[in-house]
Order: sequence, then structure tokens, then C-alpha cells
Amino acid sequence: MKRTFLASDLFWLGIGAAFCWGGLSLGFGSFRQPQTGFMPVLAGLALALLAAIDLIGGLLSGWGNERPDREVWAEINAGKLLLTLVALLVYTLLLNTLGFSLATIPLLVFLFRLMQPRAWWIVVAAAVAVTGLFYFGFKIGLDCQLPAGPFGF
Repeated sequence: MKRTFLASDLFWLGIGAAFCWGGLSLGFGSFRQPQTGFMPVLAGLALALLAAIDLIGGLLSGWGNERPDREVWAEINAGKLLLTLVALLVYTLLLNTLGFSLATIPLLVFLFRLMQPRAWWIVVAAAVAVTGLFYFGFKIGLDCQLPAGPFGF
């Protein structure tokens, strides 16, 4: 079991380092004028940092509080996992046709309701609020291009 966690942490540490290496070869730039490799370097640093934190924590604790793989996998609901994958596939197929908002709200309603059923009004309100926050954050705040859909939003 300990070898599994050690190998996993080292794997993700290596992937983070590879992202940093690749990003630096593309050119980092600066925080005021980022170049192509800016985001890969930051993503690689974040991934490597998280893997290093997990690795150090595991080494210090001896991975003594970890549960066996069989225990972890036994709790996974295969039906929910399959439904989630199908929902994400449908979302990607409909995103350009319906647009960001009209495709994201039903996806979030489905996921919120599937994962932990709550009252419908809470699920719908949360889906609309999250979609709105992401829309304003990315479209208005960062001026990103999002699929517009038939109604232009």
C-alpha cells in the first residue's frame, strides 16, 4: 500500500516537473506580459507542490491513516459514475449548440441532484448561481470567449 502512494506522489511530481519544463521551453514571459508557457508553468508548479505536500505528509505519517484500495473502491457507486460520464459527454456535444449558459445549467442541475439530492428549488438556484458566477467571471471579468448559443449568451 505504501508503495502505491509513494509511486503516485512521485508520478504526479514528475508530471508537474514536465509541465514546468515544457512551459519554460515555450517561454514564460512575466506576470504583466505572459507568454505561451505561463499557464503550463503555473499549473505544473501547483501540481508539483500538491504532490510534494502529499509525499511529505505520507512520509512523516508512514501512510498509517490510509485505507486499503479495496475499501476505497467498494464505496464508489458505478451507476452514478457512469451517469456522470454520460452527462459530461452530452454536455460537450451540446455546448456549442446551446451555448455555455443553456448547456451548463441543466448539467449542474443533474449533477447536484444526482450527487446529493436536495429540494428542486435549491438545486436550480445553485445551478443558476454557479453558472452566472462562472459566466461573469470568465466572460465579463476575463473577457474569455464562451459559446454563445442561439440566444447570444
